[in-house]
Amino acid sequence: MPEPIPDATRDAERPPVTGAPLPRFARRPVLAVAGATGALLLLISARYGYVTDELYFLAAGRYHLAWGYMDQQPLVPLLAAAADAVAPGFLPLFRLPALVVTVLGVVVAALLAREFGGPRRAQVLAAAAYPLSPWILLNGHWLTAATMEPLQWSTALWLVARWIRLHRAGIHRDRLLLWAGLVVAVAVQTKFQVVVLCAALLAGVAIAGPRALLTRPALWVGAAFAVLTAVPTLAWQARHGWPALDMGTAVNRETTRLGFLPGALFYSGVVVGAVFCCYGLLRLLRAAELRAFRSLGWTAVGVALFFVAAGGRPNYLAGLYGLLFAAAATGLRRPVAARRVLWPAFLLSAVLPVAVLPVYPLSFLARHPEFPSFPRLYETGWPELVATVDRAYRSLPPQTRRRTAIVGESYYLTGALDVLGRRAGLPGAHSPHRGYWFFGAPPDDADAVLYVGSTAPLAPHFAESRRLAVVRSELVNIPQGVSVTLYRHPLQPWSQLWPRLREL
Repeated sequence: MPEPIPDATRDAERPPVTGAPLPRFARRPVLAVAGATGALLLLISARYGYVTDELYFLAAGRYHLAWGYMDQQPLVPLLAAAADAVAPGFLPLFRLPALVVTVLGVVVAALLAREFGGPRRAQVLAAAAYPLSPWILLNGHWLTAATMEPLQWSTALWLVARWIRLHRAGIHRDRLLLWAGLVVAVAVQTKFQVVVLCAALLAGVAIAGPRALLTRPALWVGAAFAVLTAVPTLAWQARHGWPALDMGTAVNRETTRLGFLPGALFYSGVVVGAVFCCYGLLRLLRAAELRAFRSLGWTAVGVALFFVAAGGRPNYLAGLYGLLFAAAATGLRRPVAARRVLWPAFLLSAVLPVAVLPVYPLSFLARHPEFPSFPRLYETGWPELVATVDRAYRSLPPQTRRRTAIVGESYYLTGALDVLGRRAGLPGAHSPHRGYWFFGAPPDDADAVLYVGSTAPLAPHFAESRRLAVVRSELVNIPQGVSVTLYRHPLQPWSQLWPRLREL
């Protein structure tokens, strides 16, 4: 039964009051936005092919399962391996977890707006802004760790916001803190960045309250549970010399501090996303009706300051988008302005996120190599890569082939060779690049190697080298132009050479 229009109008005009009864959840329109997002992601789920990180996670889960990795944690490799075991190579199923978490993120953004007192329209605005983030929508097409973080962070923040609202009303619902601890425990098994969120949240509560949160045993029980579940991962890191710190160094080298915040705003969405992020933060820090949630504003500030100081990629703030979108949406209480400005802005903002998806025919991209397409660059060319390496491998004499290892220059190339190459009958691949280095070196009895890459780091370590092939693709992508080089007669065993080849 539809809600009475007069009541909805009064809710829209009246500022939300903390402790007052929650507005009714805008179930139908929010679920409509979530459903449309899911339908779009489902339609493109089989295009074009695996992205680089998907291949890496799948290789890690299928062939190199461990309690920890240099750059990620075990959750996504496990999901990737499980999906591939059910239906090998079937991308719609493989990417189903990514679709689900993106759709749920839409709903959680609306629930955050509701916790802030946002009426029906505010909830819909927050939900609609979420998939307009080009970062969130594009990552909804991929099964990666970065895909999981926005939902995990938004859910933890929603549970804390709900606790704060109920506490303000004199209701103690401490099980919400236990649930938040469970969400953090899952997030720790995805990426370590959630630790920064938790530290910033505790600091924000200490600054702006409610400080009673810090005295609740449930908070610390939830935190202890998250730490306990992270012990195997932390032990792996300690045993391998804390490679997560090396990954931080590599990320810092690839990014600039000056571009961090502009990049994060761009990832949030041109027009609506960027404006909502700034306006939402301002409201959390200044709006009288959101005073009880001031600590969440300081949490966002703390996370941003940490990554500006320590270095990080702009997408590290994507977990805050749902929070900031919700806070912004609750401040837009003028229906006329919404009709005249907001919805045209939303339609304009939809252009970029849809444009970055793999919606273009590959024939069009082949004819227009100058056309910018991130998915074309990182999702295509893998069949050509594997076919080229397979031909080079089969061309070797049988006695040489039995003692030949395959080594990739980067984890991009090696993931494809390790996953798709094994399906074609090639041996497992190795790489000295980042997390792949920890998967191990070729055996010492491998006195020949097919090196797949554009550089020649093995040349000083082998007595003989010969280029066998070059990868050709009709599209501009990562594998195009990569050489396949045969190296023979190593000057030292792989067990001694491998530590010297490690690349960040």
